[in-house]
Amino acid sequence: MPELIIKYKGEKTLKALHDMAKVFDFTIEKQAKGILPDNKRTDLPITFAKDPDVTALAGIWEGRSINLEELRKEAWGDRI
Repeated sequence: MPELIIKYKGEKTLKALHDMAKVFDFTIEKQAKGILPDNKRTDLPITFAKDPDVTALAGIWEGRSINLEELRKEAWGDRI
């Protein structure tokens, strides 16, 4: 299906486009903020990756008796 990108400034214009879409049988997909046309995100709030500190995770399982099999069962349930 051919696509056309229309840039608009106001909500009145968008409402008019929605009304036209009903008459001319086309769909309107509003692009999510922060996503470029090739699906590359620009607004990811990841800051730890700039200077990763893996030692911050040291000891997160300390004092917990858990093994890999229990983790899988809790995560996947009966699906595995």
